[in-house]
Amino acid sequence: MIGGSNSFSGPLAFTGEQITKYGVDLYFKVINDAGGIHGRKVRTVYYDDAYRPQDAVANTKKLVEQDRVFAIIIPQGSPPVVATLDYLEENKVPLLFPYQSSPVTRGKRYVMQGMTLSDRSSKMMIDYLAGQRKVKKFAALYQDDEYGKSFLTAFEKDLGRYGLKLVAAESVKRGVTDVSAQVAKLQAAKPEVTFLVLVPGPGAQALKERQKIGWTDTIMVSTGPLTDERYLALAGDAAEGVEGLSLWPDPVSSDLPGVKLYREHMRRYFPQNEPNRYSIAGYFAAMLFAEGAKRAGRNLTRDSLMTALESFKGYESGILPPITIGPDHETQKQGFWVRVEKGNFKPMTDWLKSE
Repeated sequence: MIGGSNSFSGPLAFTGEQITKYGVDLYFKVINDAGGIHGRKVRTVYYDDAYRPQDAVANTKKLVEQDRVFAIIIPQGSPPVVATLDYLEENKVPLLFPYQSSPVTRGKRYVMQGMTLSDRSSKMMIDYLAGQRKVKKFAALYQDDEYGKSFLTAFEKDLGRYGLKLVAAESVKRGVTDVSAQVAKLQAAKPEVTFLVLVPGPGAQALKERQKIGWTDTIMVSTGPLTDERYLALAGDAAEGVEGLSLWPDPVSSDLPGVKLYREHMRRYFPQNEPNRYSIAGYFAAMLFAEGAKRAGRNLTRDSLMTALESFKGYESGILPPITIGPDHETQKQGFWVRVEKGNFKPMTDWLKSE
């Protein structure tokens, strides 16, 4: 039994449902129908935290103490995940592949980080924009919490390597969608690039507001968690030309073998559900868990699972570049640059290096 606290309501409800029901559970249906892992079936249980840290803590305690889960898999959002870290470490419960970007999860014994962390994402973004494209003036519109601040800190550090600073940074409180005042202030600073470190609702509002005031001389750039066509599409044609760092190959059109298999499994089990970056993230997390549990052998323990995951060297998933898990316990370290053209991402680079 494994499970997680996730968003099934609130600003990330779509993501939460896709990651769990159409991602993790999709892969486990495939595994269970083929006989399970060493003959054992995997069951899942999830609770809704609506992206609220205090609810995530209560849910996580319930999962560990009442449901007796073996591990927590792919919970979502930096503020909720970070709030549960100490509890899980103290109780030696594996926290597997959280869908969040704060670097505070790095290098912990019982955490295997999922999504590319904000400092790695920042390095790829700044090296590409300031290095390759010679952009000089950057601004940021960021959520005022662990998610936004971890990116802001990283941007400032990476810009410093190029002798640059943010010309403006405006914060948005979690749960607020009216960002017109912040967008007006950012426009006045005349940045060439404006980073959006937001959840989908305010992200879409920022793009619509920019269109409304005719602010065309900045490139809007989405960070990894927001770089998804479905979320940017909330802004309609105001999303055209948005650029960003994508962490996943195109789930609908990629011909990578693992992505094709994912689509085949989706058609078999959930034919009504469109493939998307969130469900493939959950599917991938379940794949890594299953591979780790297989390697750990029949007498699976929490420690043997962590040791098995640490043995990954050049693991081929068919979805992402080969995965080697080092002492930092990071599974994803890369992304590639995309731009929205007619509602779809057009890749602008190959996978970028973040070491």
